[in-house]
Amino acid sequence: MNIVKSSRSSSVPKSVAALDSKNSAATTNINLYQEIPNIEVSLDDFEEFALDRLKVLKKLEQLKMRHVAPEKYKKYLDPLLQKLNDPTKDWISHFVLRLAYCRSEDLRRWFLAQEVALLKYRLSQSNPGSSSNSGGETAITKALKSVLPNVHVLAPEELEPLLPKILAATPSLNMNPLQVGNGRNANSNNNIYRVPFTQALDLVQHRQVFVKKGMAYIPESKLLSLVTARFRSNLSRQLALLSAVPTTPALQRTQGFLKNVATVHAIKDEYLEQGAGTDGVQLTANNVASHVKHMPLCMAQLQMALNKEKHLKHWGRLQYGLFLKGAGLSLEDAMVYFERMFVGKDFNKEYSYNFRHMYGKEGKRANYPPYNCAKIINGNGPNANEHHGCPYKHSTVQDVTAMLNKLGIAPSKQKGIIAQQQSHNYQLACVEHFKAMYPNPPTSVYANDFGNHPNAWFKSSVKASGGADAKMTDSQTIDGKKSNVASGDVDMNDPNSVSP
Repeated sequence: MNIVKSSRSSSVPKSVAALDSKNSAATTNINLYQEIPNIEVSLDDFEEFALDRLKVLKKLEQLKMRHVAPEKYKKYLDPLLQKLNDPTKDWISHFVLRLAYCRSEDLRRWFLAQEVALLKYRLSQSNPGSSSNSGGETAITKALKSVLPNVHVLAPEELEPLLPKILAATPSLNMNPLQVGNGRNANSNNNIYRVPFTQALDLVQHRQVFVKKGMAYIPESKLLSLVTARFRSNLSRQLALLSAVPTTPALQRTQGFLKNVATVHAIKDEYLEQGAGTDGVQLTANNVASHVKHMPLCMAQLQMALNKEKHLKHWGRLQYGLFLKGAGLSLEDAMVYFERMFVGKDFNKEYSYNFRHMYGKEGKRANYPPYNCAKIINGNGPNANEHHGCPYKHSTVQDVTAMLNKLGIAPSKQKGIIAQQQSHNYQLACVEHFKAMYPNPPTSVYANDFGNHPNAWFKSSVKASGGADAKMTDSQTIDGKKSNVASGDVDMNDPNSVSP
């Protein structure tokens, strides 16, 4: 892929017209991205295409976190996928994001999960009769043949003696032996495909297919699992190999973009303005700590550390200060609150400029948004005596368990949270934390993006609780008892110091 000087005359590279549509991977119905695009693309298109695809992948992640049924994905995804309808744009955008997301194991894992989900969605939405030049082949069978070119479709005479065993191994399969014997199965949707069993290990592992002499016999209804498993395996290997490739001179100008695109919150950031999206909450210098129960663990741990150490280091101040800004704390109240909490410090001399800069009152006067989950997870991890970052990624299971205990999460409700942490699904662990606090929240809560943004988590928590304690001060009570988190009595090293 060659990157040239930007030209906005067309949203698709001019050299696309010269591509041989018969041989190019970009022109197939479902692209499995096995060929690297050899196309000249402008720098503007390079960035635009990647961001358009990133919006789709982020939306897929949101839908999964909100537990939206897959059959309802269409109305959310199709408007975004329209921008990727051009096969060449789709092709290029995938490889640009490969370059961006091959940099670390966490980034590769996230990209792999979303790309597999996108492939599943596209295959599930494909029309079996949409291909006019494939002899009735579905998009799934075409995709299968592209990753397994030697796959064999059983003829009726081959299928007939094996059919009883295939039906026994696949009870959900609906085939009539008489139709098979009469040769009427050739053009149906119940074709049986023979592949080496090593190419269908997921299906074999779950005893979903018949295996004989090293060959797995797979009904068409199971092809989706086979294609996505093969795609996952290929993409995972290619991302690992790409991470070891040195940067080429042609990509030097893109390094800044590629490095930062992984932390882009592609969906519009509604928390850019101070206090946006915090209905029912009025944060002041007197009630910040009282709202720790509405904070995700990444912010609650900063408040706990502030209570105990009476100070936060630079990255902690930035992460927590911008969060409070997005939650509605004014600059004046922020200055009062942190000056009160930073005991033994000359706040005006050492820190006031830092907070004024966060609020766009100093320096270049930029309006800095609160950190989203991607930025917190993929940003700089904490060192000794630092408390920023994502606790599900940067802390041990024991530390996370201790923090959840202090927040009053019962041990029986922590199992789902810890399971997601151990599976490296950090954002899903945060969602499980929310569900542990609010097992039956109002339906409207799931409309918020609380698995992708700490401020959305805060807003959703306030909504789920009814906002009853929205104006509580730090000296007041929570649920009829004084909160040891709010008052600063929590000892982070004392396992018996548990919030009610």
